[in-house]
Amino acid sequence: MSGLRDELKRLRKGRGVLAPDIDTLAGNALRALCGISAPDTKPVIRQKVTEELRKLAETLQPDLRLAALAALAIHPQAKHPLLTDRVAWLAEQLGKQVRTARRRADDALELLAQAAENRPRDEGWYVEAFDAQVRLDTRTPEVVERRTIVATRDGVDAIVPALSLPRHRADQRPLHDVNASLLYGGELIQQEQPSESYFRFTIALPQPLKTGQTHEYAMQLRVPQGQPMRPHYVFSPHRRCDRFSVRIHFDVRNPPRAVWLVSHLPIRMVDDATPCGELLSVDANGEIRAEFHELVQGFGYGVQWRWAGGSAPAS
Repeated sequence: MSGLRDELKRLRKGRGVLAPDIDTLAGNALRALCGISAPDTKPVIRQKVTEELRKLAETLQPDLRLAALAALAIHPQAKHPLLTDRVAWLAEQLGKQVRTARRRADDALELLAQAAENRPRDEGWYVEAFDAQVRLDTRTPEVVERRTIVATRDGVDAIVPALSLPRHRADQRPLHDVNASLLYGGELIQQEQPSESYFRFTIALPQPLKTGQTHEYAMQLRVPQGQPMRPHYVFSPHRRCDRFSVRIHFDVRNPPRAVWLVSHLPIRMVDDATPCGELLSVDANGEIRAEFHELVQGFGYGVQWRWAGGSAPAS
């Protein structure tokens, strides 16, 4: 925590997050906290630092939140190039003396560092980009999922992604499964099924990742022959995911009756199968595309559809 605290104190000097040398000011602690990778440009680093510190500030009391955002030049009305001017602005907003506002800013940065330390520990990585290609014109539904991940600590040598594949209401088969294989980016060393609809995969990486290092891998998932699939492809992140795109290819001979966008939807509402998002049109090749940014954990993003007659085509 002392490393992050020291970096925050160094960052608040001068122009704060608006500093032209933000790439130098963001040391190892900030880079790990904000998921900064080696290729990131200064504008990208500035954006990541700003967004992450703003999220942490939301955990503070209102006066301390204001103090943190002002000290770091994140507050839209406190973009002054000098820290003394930002502290003076803060004092005016709080109705306090400047020295009191300065102490409030010191306390706020200390609490930001503590908030970062007390966050639930992740598994050392997050998803920078997730691209899914879904084919519904094959004998059985199949998906290729490509992810670019970023390590948030040194030594990440394995990852454990997961998949939720709920049973179709019309499915009376005794077994419920998915066929998974790793196309590239590591070795699939274990597949588990803790519950009927939840699958977990352990992937050993080719070599341990360092903080900020990126890695790409791809998995192919197939629904077993004869097992119907619910009429949606929806991703609900349980860790940070910066971007998600999906391309769905329908059989042009059997297009869906209706297709709609699922964006920031409580995941249980997906089960209602009621159109509540933007209606989409399948193109001449039978495809639908959608892309999402800055996904919120626990909400659903993707595409949902309704077949003519309301049932899934036989696979």
